[in-house]
Amino acid sequence: MTRVLFALLVTAIYAFLLCPLIVVVAASFSSGDIVTFPPQGFSLRWYGEALSKALFTGGLTTSILLGIAAAVGSSVLGVLSAMGLASAEFRGRQALELILLSPLIVPGVVIGIALLTSFSEFGPRGAWPRLLLAHVLLTLPYSVRTVLISLQRLDPALASAAETLGASRARIFFEITLPLIRPGIIAGALFAFVMSFDNVPVSVFLVSADTTTLPLAIMSYLEYNFDPSVAAISTIIILVMLALSLILERIAGLRRVLSTS
Repeated sequence: MTRVLFALLVTAIYAFLLCPLIVVVAASFSSGDIVTFPPQGFSLRWYGEALSKALFTGGLTTSILLGIAAAVGSSVLGVLSAMGLASAEFRGRQALELILLSPLIVPGVVIGIALLTSFSEFGPRGAWPRLLLAHVLLTLPYSVRTVLISLQRLDPALASAAETLGASRARIFFEITLPLIRPGIIAGALFAFVMSFDNVPVSVFLVSADTTTLPLAIMSYLEYNFDPSVAAISTIIILVMLALSLILERIAGLRRVLSTS
């Protein structure tokens, strides 16, 4: 009886989480002029409408390029940071690690206001460099975390053996360490892309009239419109994020990436 109740509870939780997504996906195929559920008829025209709107395509392009750039930047910095944290014992190591992971616990609105104030005084004026710096900061913890986990699972005897045989530190890194931690780097990069693509609390403070991300473009469009093109572009985002999640699970395993041991 207890197992049945537990199964029903889990099913109810999954239904609660998935129902909004199902409604959005179903509404995207509606032939009506407004978002309704159940959808009025079946049509793919709203996908064409969504992909023909400059607001959505411009935001999508910005979000994709920004996500890729943030993933690359945070991966490079994450590998360097994780290597330093994993290979050295020094006073303040845990404090430094906490600082690198702090964007995970500080509210996004607070980070956005802080960055806006800092950039207004000292930083770049353009929206693109502001967004890139902000998104690298926000996504760096994911790369640091995943690479650290990969490094903690390495056998130190491998590097010691290679060093004994005369391999340089650079060769040890590129031929032994890097191939073994590659799943962690890829997992961190995928996490970084997803987090960058979906970010709103920080991006809303740093965009401009000419440069905006897709989530903010959707929010702006919804102020005056409520047609199924919003559901269509949202469905596209859902499918892309689902594909990235499956890739991440295939490469590294979500449970293993998120574990602390």
